[in-house]
Amino acid sequence: MEESFEVLVDPLRVFRLMSRHQINRSTATQVVAGQLCLDKVTHKNRRQAHLDKYRDRCIFSTAQSDGRPRVFAMHGQRIVIARVKAVRDYDVDYLPLGANLKPCGELQTEHKLSFKFGAYFDHAVKMQAAIGFCPQGADTAEMIVKPQHRYFISDKKLFGWVDAASTICIKTLEGEMVKGHLERIGRWEIGIDVCGVELVVFRHALANIQGFRWASSRDD
Repeated sequence: MEESFEVLVDPLRVFRLMSRHQINRSTATQVVAGQLCLDKVTHKNRRQAHLDKYRDRCIFSTAQSDGRPRVFAMHGQRIVIARVKAVRDYDVDYLPLGANLKPCGELQTEHKLSFKFGAYFDHAVKMQAAIGFCPQGADTAEMIVKPQHRYFISDKKLFGWVDAASTICIKTLEGEMVKGHLERIGRWEIGIDVCGVELVVFRHALANIQGFRWASSRDD
């Protein structure tokens, strides 16, 4: 059956698809035979490559390794400037800094769920106007401890926005809002391009994400 099926397709087209799009022979044969959509196959491959590259990236580990100061928005409507000193499975040690980037307190430990979003300190001025912060004295929100109770959005849907380079609007549990281009998708965080610099938003702090619809990956 396999041999008779292969006779019906152009082997040169199969070879060209394999070479050009780095797909296997079986997939290329099905594309040539009209059983698979090439756009959806390549989209799915790009998504997998993106997730393989960024899935385990973590702002805390990067901050610990490079030693550069970060600014974090925390649950409870707090803003912290800090250097990350140690990262464990569930919590982070950081040294609080003043606006002059000099230490202003003892080493602190915070649960990772306390963090809403963060960025390099020297990028904060660029993106500040693009973030809709809550007014002073606004109500705080409880951290959602159980993963099944958090806002869920699939990597498949998120990558549709990455691939389309479309603008999305993000709202956190405590009401901050920001618009930007989704640049990367990780297991615990997503990276947003805001005014040309990266804002990292933690997935446990999300309340909603809205963006334009796309067509290339709805049914892959």
